[in-house]
Amino acid sequence: MMARSDALCNQSLLEAGERPIERPLGEPGDVKTQFVTREGTYRLMTLSEYSRPNRVGYQPQGQTPPQVRVSLVSLPEQGERICFNHGRELYVYVYKGIKKAADLSKPLDKKVYKGANPTCHDFNAASASADSVSLLIGFSTGQIQLIDPIKKELHKLFNEERLIDKTRVTCLRWVPGSKSLFLAAHASGQLYVYNEELPCGSTAPHYQPFKAGEGFTVSTCKTKSTRNPLFRWLLGTGAAINELAFSPSGAQLAAVSQDGLLRVFQYDSMELLGTARSYFGGLLCVAWSRDGKLIAVGGEDDLVTVWSIDHKRVIARAQGHRSWVAAVAFDWYLEAESYYRIGSVGHDTQLCLWELPEDALSPPRPKVKRQPDPLQLVGTPGCPRLMECHNLEPLVCKKVAHERLTSLIFQPDCVITACQDGYVYTWARPPS
Repeated sequence: MMARSDALCNQSLLEAGERPIERPLGEPGDVKTQFVTREGTYRLMTLSEYSRPNRVGYQPQGQTPPQVRVSLVSLPEQGERICFNHGRELYVYVYKGIKKAADLSKPLDKKVYKGANPTCHDFNAASASADSVSLLIGFSTGQIQLIDPIKKELHKLFNEERLIDKTRVTCLRWVPGSKSLFLAAHASGQLYVYNEELPCGSTAPHYQPFKAGEGFTVSTCKTKSTRNPLFRWLLGTGAAINELAFSPSGAQLAAVSQDGLLRVFQYDSMELLGTARSYFGGLLCVAWSRDGKLIAVGGEDDLVTVWSIDHKRVIARAQGHRSWVAAVAFDWYLEAESYYRIGSVGHDTQLCLWELPEDALSPPRPKVKRQPDPLQLVGTPGCPRLMECHNLEPLVCKKVAHERLTSLIFQPDCVITACQDGYVYTWARPPS
């Protein structure tokens, strides 16, 4: 898969008149347990490793298990809770970070599902309390479950009969600040707005147009009484939506899809603010900078791409991964006045760190005059040629797992990574 990804990406660039992307030599079998940056040494905390207590479960031949994802929430005066999925199983633990060893014998909640795999999940930070937290879980067959892993009382199902959407749930996001509204994205290229306090109805919903823009439409349910979904968004022509991310303020929504497009919306007004395009293949992951000025995306072109809200265009590309980029994140907790720190993990089992200096926020002037063609894949503000944007070299690029990496979360005192064999690792930051 890695070789195919590189070959197709380079073929695409050659057809567009670009030079092929050169890949650094890897370190086969040499898994690192620490790495060094200018602020010091990051170390793998072996006692803080979370995984399922037993052996890997049986996966039917020909079926690819869902990507292992990690969700984290902080409870008032109670510390943090961590959730991760693996195969047909889902676990919730007390997350002890770098302070204490993980206790895998006492999960807060453990679920084993039959007939469907959990594919994504999200805690509601707005409603979390010391003795209650709402956790959404999406499934490969389209249903959505709402549970409380602490009280073990709350239990609701949405799209239970698959009347709203029959395809895989790809991403779930609570609307920031809301205790009841959430978004569910599907492999059908549609995302739905739900209110967890409302029913879904016993018949398939009928929709009426509500709003339309370039490359998207929004509809509402045509019904006498209010029911779920409140809204249905269709992005593009139906390519799978792979991830959603709200801006830090909650005012904007970024979505990346299998059609290779990043779409950025003003959420409340449903206005399209701008788009960006991958060099090749789908975009798989998306993240915001803490100040809400930048969006980083990664995907099947093996690149990390940075898009500017102010300039409405791609301002940087980061080359270093040798296969698909599965997760990307800005380090919100690194105190730096002159640069942004970005992290990414990929199917090449590598963790990469990048630095984008503030003086790179303005796109460089093109070396040749050009007339962008909206139908052109390469050479437009949404997909500039390599010479028309800043090129970032990795600050760190280390093989840190034997299996493809799937999740990345920055915390104040650590960095959390997860890989496809169901292990969640904690890396302690350098001592301050």
